[in-house]
Amino acid sequence: MRIGFAGCGKMAEAMATGLISAGIVRPSQIYGSDTDRRRLSSLKRRHGIKICSGNLDLLRSADVIFIAVKPHQMQMVLEEIRLSTSNKHLIISIAAGIPVSFIESILDRGRIVRVMPNMPCLVSAGMSVFTFGTRATSTDRVTVCKLLGSFGVALELPETVFDAVTALSGSGPAFFSFVLDKMANGAIKTGLSRRTALMLAEQTMLGTARLLIDRDIDPGELVASVATPNGTTAAGLDVLEKRGTAGALADAVKAAARRCLELAPKTVPAIGSRKKGKPSGKN
Repeated sequence: MRIGFAGCGKMAEAMATGLISAGIVRPSQIYGSDTDRRRLSSLKRRHGIKICSGNLDLLRSADVIFIAVKPHQMQMVLEEIRLSTSNKHLIISIAAGIPVSFIESILDRGRIVRVMPNMPCLVSAGMSVFTFGTRATSTDRVTVCKLLGSFGVALELPETVFDAVTALSGSGPAFFSFVLDKMANGAIKTGLSRRTALMLAEQTMLGTARLLIDRDIDPGELVASVATPNGTTAAGLDVLEKRGTAGALADAVKAAARRCLELAPKTVPAIGSRKKGKPSGKN
């Protein structure tokens, strides 16, 4: 399998690193194309990937193509590769807000998959949600699960929920990091060094996620378990409630979802209005 990345930004690097670390492919089986030639040279030096002269060269070199460009660049890239895309190509888009129907309206060959990964792919702890286009096959499903599963958890969901997915798991690492940073700042003001505060906060966040997952505990249940009446946790939670933190966090996710919707090409019908087969559910 030869894998290409059209666009080699941070997310593409995270995914490529995960694929190499998991042993799915060797560095020599990964190809990159980007307008930033210095960026490509840096990736070649650090990871050993091969550099392509452009996107058309990329399609000649690889059969699985991740399109990892910004949403506003998507149409330009699709138009560029349209005539060079063949039925052998598995095209995987990670561009936020760009529906499968838009990609298939430009590329009349190749099998299309839309994926929303997140940055923890870099440490093999990613969350990747995917959905398939009309030309994708059962073999493609196996391939995609193998690729995405190599750097975290992969989940198949209908495209109708992708704005929410993008807002929660795609933007979530930034939201969680924002909360963690502010909590650490509070600890610094009470006497801890920043290094110690971050270590405590990071391990606590990691451990909490592990506890919720491994024990299948609802977050509300864990809050109740930790917050004894009139205790230290209850005092902190009281401040969060009074400051409207819960509403602010929910509004942050809703704002990210709205922005995702705004990024969608205006010429594509709304997802809910298109005739589609039954969603295949999660994998």
